[in-house]
Amino acid sequence: MLSESNIALYAFQKYGDTALQAAFCCLGSRADAEDVAQEVFFALHRKPRAFNDDEHLKAYILRAVINRCRNLRRSLRRRIRISLEDVNESELAEQPDSLREIIETVRVLPPPYNAVVYLHDCEGYTIREIADMLGKKENTIGAQLRRGREKLRIELKDSGVLE
Repeated sequence: MLSESNIALYAFQKYGDTALQAAFCCLGSRADAEDVAQEVFFALHRKPRAFNDDEHLKAYILRAVINRCRNLRRSLRRRIRISLEDVNESELAEQPDSLREIIETVRVLPPPYNAVVYLHDCEGYTIREIADMLGKKENTIGAQLRRGREKLRIELKDSGVLE
């Protein structure tokens, strides 16, 4: 692993896209997502720290992104309620097709479901790992994942994507 003085640059190069995708999934705005991701890496640059391995670093980055997204929504008293028709096509057009499809699908979910579904289904984290990242009980995360998937299924049926 790199020294603490280089950790922010290493983290940005390795997990910059992942952090941006997670923030975009939570916020629904590319500009806000870029701001959040930038803040996370800048904070790591200001206060470098050591990590056990790359997975520990990735989990730290994702947790920091999700926490900052939550704080941003609270501070602006924003609630994201996005339907498939509200997706900003210009922001999604910049993403690869497979990623765009995933983001479009997950964005229909309200918080906290979008973050849990993204971390589990897109990033491959287990329920236990997500619970540790978000500081919640495993049962809560499991319930949010089930409810999020059910809400997603209903949205996709209502929009005609699923039959």
